[in-house]
Amino acid sequence: MTGEPVARRHPASAFPEIRSIRLAPLGVAATLVNLSATGVLVECASRPSPGSMLTVQFEGTFSPASVRSRVVRCEVAGIGTDGSLRYRLGLAFSTRLALPNDVDPIVDARGGAPAASPAPAAASAAVAAFVPRNRW
Repeated sequence: MTGEPVARRHPASAFPEIRSIRLAPLGVAATLVNLSATGVLVECASRPSPGSMLTVQFEGTFSPASVRSRVVRCEVAGIGTDGSLRYRLGLAFSTRLALPNDVDPIVDARGGAPAASPAPAAASAAVAAFVPRNRW
């Protein structure tokens, strides 16, 4: 484990400040599907090879305006009425983004009001005390 927090995915609707996305050096427009601190899922008409490097350019008021990324996966997302293919690309960022949507209050087990955050020492003690058991 790297000790970094888990990167949660957020839908495109959570980022109204992103008007559109362009992928360089391909020069194609892409549609945002979801975004996390470590990567993005987009749809576009181009098919780059997994492992290739791209720059994701966010158009709008989103910061940062561009991020270097690597194509992790590329798969067919659909076929247009004109027979053209749409591809879904999973892109891993070269640097982790600080997203404001990643800050959520901790809710208690009963689903009630936010509980106080556990102290870091108490949280690590709880993890150390966990013993997995096979219940099958």
